[in-house]
Amino acid sequence: MSVLSGDLVALILKLILGTLAFVWVLWAVRAVDQRAVGITLTFPAVNGVVLLTVTDKIVSEMVVAIFPLMFLNGLLATIFIALRRRLADRQGLAIVLCLAIWASLAVLLESDAARPHRWTVAAAVAIVIVVVAVWAFLRLRAAGVAMPALPERQVTALNFLRDRRQRIFLFFVSLLIVSLAAYVWRDAHSLVGRLSALPLVPLFVLHWAVNERRVDFGEFRLSALIGPVVAMGFLLLFSLTLSFIRTDAGVLHALYWPIGLAALLIEWELARQAILGLSRLTYRK
Repeated sequence: MSVLSGDLVALILKLILGTLAFVWVLWAVRAVDQRAVGITLTFPAVNGVVLLTVTDKIVSEMVVAIFPLMFLNGLLATIFIALRRRLADRQGLAIVLCLAIWASLAVLLESDAARPHRWTVAAAVAIVIVVVAVWAFLRLRAAGVAMPALPERQVTALNFLRDRRQRIFLFFVSLLIVSLAAYVWRDAHSLVGRLSALPLVPLFVLHWAVNERRVDFGEFRLSALIGPVVAMGFLLLFSLTLSFIRTDAGVLHALYWPIGLAALLIEWELARQAILGLSRLTYRK
């Protein structure tokens, strides 16, 4: 009973701290241009929390499992907008179909036939991510659009939380699903990695962007294709950081949690700066 109680406390703390960290990420990107919003679709929020807190799984196996689905998440803007038009603006059905496509790929990748080739698949996807991101970047750059002036407006903490409560809730749900899966399936390293890429938050952002009519869909689709290269860079850097303070056997450095949390926040900030920098570079001066 005490073990279960300890696990329950650890789960609650993980959910609370992870969600608070996500709120910080949202606050950090609260006032960005639409191209930056597209790149942020694949921001590695759940991925980062899962890699840090799921300490009984092999980090490299989780990262390799994330790559293919992370690339699919970058394609979701294109898929969602195409499905929405095809389905006469029935966005709920478009979201369900996007999740079905995502789940189908996750199941295929977890199959016994595909699992032995996971490293080859991850390497191939990594190359595709870079090539597609460069192509999308050059397409946006070639458009010759000047960077728009962002409106200056004060946002109170209460309004900020109210406006983003759905995204925060969906992040919480995503993290809960991954945490429960990690607890139930102790040896499912790749499954936990794949679930950390569950696209509930990206799909909500797409739904919001379409409803609010705040984005140019052509630009949004292209900028979303740049996002996976930032997420991939984060995953590689953060997994390298964790390798210094944790072993594949689950042995943690005495200062694992403070060092790991500080590294997560710092490397999230690096990812944010990369997103803002790439977005700025796609505009003409």
